[in-house]
Amino acid sequence: MNSKYAVQINNICQVVSVKGQNKKILSNLSLSVRHGEFIAIVGCSGAGKTTLMNILSGYTKCSSGDVYIDGLNLYEEENYFKGKIAYVPQQEILDPTLTLQKSLEYSLLLRVKRVSKKQMMDTIDYILEILELSHVRNTLIKNLSGGEKKRASIATEMLSDPNLFLLDEPTSGLDANIEKKIMKKLREIANMGKTIIITAHTVSNLHLCDKILFMGKDGKICYYGPYNEIFNYFKVKEFVDIYDLLKEDTDSWYLKYRKNENHISIDKSHRKEKRKQAGFVSQVKTLVKRYISSLINNKFMLILLLGQAIMMGFLICLATEKNCLQNPVTASMIFVAFTLAAVWLGLFNTIQEIVKEKDMLKKEYMSGLKFTSYMTSKIIIFSILCFYQSITCVSIVYFHLNPRPDTALVINTLVDLIINFFLVSFSTSMIGIFISSFVKDTKTTLILSPLYMMIQMLFSGMFIPFIEFTKNISYFVIARWGYENFGTISNLKHYQVTEPSKDFFLFQSSHVLNIWFIFIVILALFLIASIVTIKLNILKQDRNYLKLHNKKIVEE
Repeated sequence: MNSKYAVQINNICQVVSVKGQNKKILSNLSLSVRHGEFIAIVGCSGAGKTTLMNILSGYTKCSSGDVYIDGLNLYEEENYFKGKIAYVPQQEILDPTLTLQKSLEYSLLLRVKRVSKKQMMDTIDYILEILELSHVRNTLIKNLSGGEKKRASIATEMLSDPNLFLLDEPTSGLDANIEKKIMKKLREIANMGKTIIITAHTVSNLHLCDKILFMGKDGKICYYGPYNEIFNYFKVKEFVDIYDLLKEDTDSWYLKYRKNENHISIDKSHRKEKRKQAGFVSQVKTLVKRYISSLINNKFMLILLLGQAIMMGFLICLATEKNCLQNPVTASMIFVAFTLAAVWLGLFNTIQEIVKEKDMLKKEYMSGLKFTSYMTSKIIIFSILCFYQSITCVSIVYFHLNPRPDTALVINTLVDLIINFFLVSFSTSMIGIFISSFVKDTKTTLILSPLYMMIQMLFSGMFIPFIEFTKNISYFVIARWGYENFGTISNLKHYQVTEPSKDFFLFQSSHVLNIWFIFIVILALFLIASIVTIKLNILKQDRNYLKLHNKKIVEE
């Protein structure tokens, strides 16, 4: 390493707007951390510890000041540092349905370019041995203990062999014995030449750290130095007494620190190393394999995704007679059922997909995952799933009812119906991904799902005849086009059904193709909307912080 410092912070501030007022979270922080040091950031709740950690990791940008990692500006070299900084947030971000071994394998394949099976196994074996996790390698993540999950998160970050580890409260919620073991493990990792920076609430094992960074209110540094000197500095006998001192008077201790603070001279002698990041195709393959492995371990969800289409097909058959297509009313309702089945399956497939993975997506994106790889894997997975659901549901009903007009419009009636079912379902899947990209949690999707289905039923013309208002809305409703095309392909007009308009069920191949084109446009629009929303809502660095243009705020 050319730079003698792993981290250098130069006069960073962080300001947010609270009810129209500027509130300073971090106040003119400057410090240096050498390679191989183990640093603990402590302070009262609200002192800005996690905010500082998010800034050091690149998750958020500071309002002013600079952060240098190995002599390179973190913000100017944002893409370079993806995968080079190990960040372990408070909440474990691991797929609970994977075993620890599989989770590490997929994480390694997403980060490292061209790794052989032997190299992968040797790396994982080495890391598991260091963190004493070898005995749980084949255990599902969800079945690990709290301490094991913490160490599993650290193991995931060690895969790409980073030199800087940032851990936000790695011992929170753990009993004293497990906390001590994790702190000792972090000390051992630091002794291997890695730089460790943690935030901590508990103080019993801080003596294992090289330095303590004590922060007071408004994110002011009140002490930065060795653990054994902190008692004499604050004139206390117990570490916890420092918290009371700073609650009463942060400013005087802040001024004392600033008076004795060493001037930060930025060391920019570092040269970039050549990156060996996994490529687009490799990441897509890994993401698809990981999804399949996760699904296999989640038997209930696997049954739902694969079994719903079969169940819906049989339910439609049970509710109908073989000659029901001769009756205009029942014929119409068959294709209503087809349409609602396609819409529901597409929505169910994806409406929780992004929101449940948003923390993992952000974490892996900061570790080098290409967003194009992520979206491509989703398109592949759900196009295959929708295609399977279309074949099964349509085929079951088709061979029961035999809806064959005298003339096939495009290819043949069965294939045309499958294509139409697929386009309805897959277009709705893209809408589901879009919804999932902006909701805050999975509970919200439980409210939006029935609301979405109500819109499809009320404004598609399937149940209620169009009025001028609903007809205009229907052009933007997927169920309207799905219902119309199912009826068109099966020549429903031949049965003299009272259709919503004279153009409905127009038995012409051009009519079918035009509606399929509409589905493709809808699919493309919502795919683009999803990409934009995910980038703005999940992947962006948090830009809610104000940029400081007012010197008075910086200097106050």
